[in-house]
Amino acid sequence: MVGILITGHGHFASGIASSVELIMQSLEGIEVVDFPQGDTATELKENMHNALSKFDDEIVVFADLLSGSPFNTAVMEALENDKIQVVYGTNLGMLIECIMMRNMGSSAIEIANKACEVGQTQIGKFEKQLESEDDSSDEEW
Repeated sequence: MVGILITGHGHFASGIASSVELIMQSLEGIEVVDFPQGDTATELKENMHNALSKFDDEIVVFADLLSGSPFNTAVMEALENDKIQVVYGTNLGMLIECIMMRNMGSSAIEIANKACEVGQTQIGKFEKQLESEDDSSDEEW
């Protein structure tokens, strides 16, 4: 089974993981690496390396932001390990979809590709529909 590591600034990773657990009832095969205020880049690198070493097979790392320290640290790990895919811009919908794919046996590259596709569809804006003048006429009761 593909391992999943979630990382990000502050407590992004543990926060989104708690939402995943609430919705999916489990965090099996998922590791979390937060980067709280006060931690150094060296501590982040050590924490991420330790978390990644818990996986035996392919891994997808979900980071919060492109070019942030958690993302950059994950990329450095991926450059040394061909089994690691790194995705950034993580949101809850993307993560849930990808965990379901992983649970159905998808590969790390399939999951990473799907993450990009689903992540884009999870962003939008609610638009209120204004009533047309014909619909808003006062009806008599």
